[in-house]
Amino acid sequence: MRKIYKALAIMTAIVTTFSACGKNSDNASVSNAGEYVADTNLNAPGEFPVCKNKITLKIGIPKDPLVTDYDTNLYTQAIKEKMNCDIEFSYLPSSSDEAKQKVELMISAGGADLPDVIINVPLSDSAISRYASKGFIVPLNNYYKNSSYYIKKVMEEEPNLEKMITMVDGNIYVVPKYLKIMQNELGYRMWIYEPWLKKLGLETPKTTDDFYNVLKAFKEKDPNGNGIADEIPLLGATNGGESWFLDYLSAAFLPINPQSDYLYVENGKIKAAYVQDEYKEAIKYMSKLCKEGLLSPSSFTSAGAQSRQTVQNPNAVQVGTFTTMAPTYLIGSDERQNGYKILPPLTQENGTGYAVYAPSIPVNSFFITKNCKNPEAAFRMADIMMSEEMTIWSRFGKEGTDWLKPTAGQKSMFDYMGYEAKINPVLAWGAPQNSHWQNAAPGYRSYALSFSTVENGSNIFETEIANKLESYKEKIPKEYITKIIYTEEETDEVNEIQQNINSYKNDMITRFIIGDLDVDAKWDSYIKELKSIGVERLVSTAQKAYERTNK
Repeated sequence: MRKIYKALAIMTAIVTTFSACGKNSDNASVSNAGEYVADTNLNAPGEFPVCKNKITLKIGIPKDPLVTDYDTNLYTQAIKEKMNCDIEFSYLPSSSDEAKQKVELMISAGGADLPDVIINVPLSDSAISRYASKGFIVPLNNYYKNSSYYIKKVMEEEPNLEKMITMVDGNIYVVPKYLKIMQNELGYRMWIYEPWLKKLGLETPKTTDDFYNVLKAFKEKDPNGNGIADEIPLLGATNGGESWFLDYLSAAFLPINPQSDYLYVENGKIKAAYVQDEYKEAIKYMSKLCKEGLLSPSSFTSAGAQSRQTVQNPNAVQVGTFTTMAPTYLIGSDERQNGYKILPPLTQENGTGYAVYAPSIPVNSFFITKNCKNPEAAFRMADIMMSEEMTIWSRFGKEGTDWLKPTAGQKSMFDYMGYEAKINPVLAWGAPQNSHWQNAAPGYRSYALSFSTVENGSNIFETEIANKLESYKEKIPKEYITKIIYTEEETDEVNEIQQNINSYKNDMITRFIIGDLDVDAKWDSYIKELKSIGVERLVSTAQKAYERTNK
């Protein structure tokens, strides 16, 4: 039987306990334990140019096919001017996995070919700590303390950021890309075909009971009017955003966070969602939908691409509801495009209910290798990239050419939430360009900045997401896990237990929902097996690491 429940699940961040040993440059000490000595070739933090005498920095970066020429790129030229440096690019494969493999191979070979700086290669915390312990990556603590200008401002605005980038050994090895985008954090959305609601005289469902009744009406009352019982009330899939229906519906019963492998926190205590009684009720609810033909059985056998073909059926609208971040793949008339609207998070009759919430976490975007002869200057380059000016440039391009400041009367898409417009995009995203590095560099985007693009009505789904985001924000759990940092030993143990849990749990959940197993009759044995696999040990280890991370 094919397994489902493949929601977008980013593994909880992990680190090792190795102590770091940095390599000193001729100009400054970078050892975390050593005394900081400033690079005499640099002007004061925040002053330009950074370097008094020109230097050269070699940057390793995955070569994005949409960037036409990194050497002449406008973002490159701006960084070079602010730094007073030359930049030599060492291109890595565009695939993240292949780029990581390339870096690992260079390290395995002794590190002689490592560039000064590596950007946009998403190494895990554990990998970075491991390589740092062997001297391939240098610690940046002294630079954060003594040589930052823009990063210091970010830290003041985001007091929790430091603990999310500090390894168990107490060192910081990266400058992050920290993009707080609530539209993505709350991306597990249900979409409903509104014309069917209107035709059948139905209100937008608010509770799980309401949703059941709406799906039943979609199935029985021929809302597409073709005289054929071909309507699919709820369609899912085994992968992609279409598989998120499990998470969306479960969140009406208890907090759900796929990013933390379905661990959540309540009153400071870590819990596993999939062993709670509330989760059992969620499974029983979905089993009821499946048994009555309201949830398509193909949801458990078909991939996302196949479900999209059904949604795109050119003859008639067949699908009443489905989950995805944004249904940009829909093909058809403007009427159909405009017909699908976001359904806010459902609640139970007692008012309990949550949005699926995967909070933004910093990405390991920039680190300095042992080969860098000017590490403090390299850090200053990252510091510049973390400024609001260069964060905007990294995504939208050059001001005045690729994006414009709003004119009088122009509002942001999130004006109703109190966010002002700052950016009116001109340069299309996703097309070949030579203005930026496709958002590859480190940077900091606050919610205010993420919400600041001008409403122009060109993308109906972006507008719909903006209009409904507040209804999702209101359902964010009061407590939630951002990042848990594990030791190396904890990492090994947690990964092994989690892998075994996922294999068993996902299969059992599928069988419960499709009716192959009775939930009430087999729930106790399901819990017993999870305990045998090690769920209690996993939770206790996560609790210990969570408390250590957040002390």
